[in-house]
Amino acid sequence: MPSASKILDGVSLSSLLDDHYYAEARALALSRLETSATSGRIDLEGPPINDESDIVLGYVISRLVLAAAENQALVNYVALSEARRAERFLDSEADEGLVEVANSLGITTLELNGSGFNLNFIDYVRAASNLREGDWKLSNRGVSNGVVTLDRRTVVRLMREVIRQHLEELPEAPREIKDQFEGTIDDLQSKVSKTFVERIGGLNEVVGERQAEAMKELGRFDLSKAPPCFNLNLMDLQAGVNLAHPSRFFITTFLSSLNQDPEAVMRLFATAPDFKEAYTRYQVEHITGKTSSTQYSPPKCDTLVSSGVCPGPNALCRQIRHPLSYYRVMAESEKDSRIRMERILLAALKKEEYPVQLLKQNIDNLGEVDFSYPEKIEMRKLSAASKNKDASQVRVKVSHFQGRVYSVDMPGEERKIWITKAVLNLRQGNVDYDCLPLTDWKVALPINEANFKSQEIDLVVRPMEIIFHENEDPRKMFMVLAVVD
Repeated sequence: MPSASKILDGVSLSSLLDDHYYAEARALALSRLETSATSGRIDLEGPPINDESDIVLGYVISRLVLAAAENQALVNYVALSEARRAERFLDSEADEGLVEVANSLGITTLELNGSGFNLNFIDYVRAASNLREGDWKLSNRGVSNGVVTLDRRTVVRLMREVIRQHLEELPEAPREIKDQFEGTIDDLQSKVSKTFVERIGGLNEVVGERQAEAMKELGRFDLSKAPPCFNLNLMDLQAGVNLAHPSRFFITTFLSSLNQDPEAVMRLFATAPDFKEAYTRYQVEHITGKTSSTQYSPPKCDTLVSSGVCPGPNALCRQIRHPLSYYRVMAESEKDSRIRMERILLAALKKEEYPVQLLKQNIDNLGEVDFSYPEKIEMRKLSAASKNKDASQVRVKVSHFQGRVYSVDMPGEERKIWITKAVLNLRQGNVDYDCLPLTDWKVALPINEANFKSQEIDLVVRPMEIIFHENEDPRKMFMVLAVVD
């Protein structure tokens, strides 16, 4: 606030960090950071226990410590704690004072309207961008002539969100500070780090322990198989972002459907800045069916898109309709070698009904297919690799890539085999080479990315001879075994 900034007049940064006169302010800064990182609260006594100027200067020093720590999760934890502390003060402000504070924080369209408040809908949408559930949706608010009418309680809560968003961003040091201390921002960070090095290490450790404990509790869950919607929301959670309710519901139901223990799921949410154990336990145990009669299923992809949980699909997402299907498709490489080869052949043959005899011919012809390869393999051109029975490493471009879902009827049974495959061709020079369809999407996804960016990619390939029709000669095609980092 402008009145608080006047306390900084005439105070040099070097004095703030080193002078004995500001020792109390430095102690208050560390107290703010310790309590917010560990308990999510900032409890500071005001005058006469602590001088008002020390409290303000301690806040400034805490921001410098955060800049030196370079830990966004820690920044987010502290931002929420500071916003909650501000909310307590705002709750006791008169209506006029609340408007003044909001205006000075950039919400310039907030104004009194009798016993309520008016706010331009654009400012409302910006402020409530992370408050997506329930009454916070603009569609659930009364809007007239571009103005949203709010009660006092809602305005105070909205201001907490505005402050939190503001404090999650640390600006670069102004040019005059850089010039004054004859260095770049690194010099400034070094000066702060030297003063608080032990404390910064401790604060980072608090955040790291919460994250490590949460991930350890997930047990055998394989992140490499999870869809982008899960992984990106998990990354936000680990970075200290307060997820909206639809994202939390999705994470809980997704993990529960993969037989994760409710206790493990609850510990995962312990990394959230607004974590409350009793409330989180109730929600998780209710959703997972531990304390209710229903175990909720994860939402379908369409629902995840409409609720803002989906960050945007990749090539595999476009072939499926449910995040659990994504996880199961990504487990293709864990199948038995014979089953994997049978599914690749089915995807290549594209028969409407299960081709028993043709499959037997191919499997007899190919023998025992080994999907492994030596650690050291020779780099070859595709033309040379096609003449070599061993696996080769090749550097190629992808001339064609398309995901498809293929199904084949089982004879005498009322069921189908469903295969999610990627059809591709590789190019070297001006020559295209045919490949067997990929059913292993851990390999297919990076190939699709290389195709999208028109970049070369290093692959491990092996030539295979496939019989497509009875009484016809086999056709040589490459089987892609792996992507080389």
